Amino acid sequence: MITLEPYQLVDASFSPWRPIYLDVAQTLSEHISTPRIEVLHFGSTSAKVGGKGIIDLSILYRSGERDDAVAHLYALGFQDQHSDQPFPEHRPRKDASVIYQDERFLVHAHVIEKDSDEHHRQIAYKQYLLDNPGVRAEYENEKRAILAQGVRDQDVYVKHKAPFVKGVLANL
Repeated sequence: MITLEPYQLVDASFSPWRPIYLDVAQTLSEHISTPRIEVLHFGSTSAKVGGKGIIDLSILYRSGERDDAVAHLYALGFQDQHSDQPFPEHRPRKDASVIYQDERFLVHAHVIEKDSDEHHRQIAYKQYLLDNPGVRAEYENEKRAILAQGVRDQDVYVKHKAPFVKGVLANL
């Protein structure tokens, strides 16, 4: 059994990729999944890319069942997104942290309609990164360069790395 705890906003930083990210995501996926909700681990921790070490999950709901998926996340202990510019209500993100093997991991749960364009882009992006170690290394270098500029706020950090992500997505 896994217990979700309140999210703890921390400064952006860089940590090398570790296999434990896959274990945490798998345990969370099993905890969150229901017969009507699937979970996809995506983002850097899913694609063996170093970075902030935040576990990004897509909470994939069936058409018309977004509110049920959000209610499920709240019941498990997720909270509203910790951001000055949160995702819109039609595509919410909920946040939590979890202790796994005596270590705290931050979790971002992105509530996304199953089989939507965004769902398919996440799958393609993850697979592209897994298939291209050179691109993963380039992405890590981009992240380190952003931090070297003194960027520590998570929202600002995400905005700075967005052009790299959009560039990769444009080529998929």
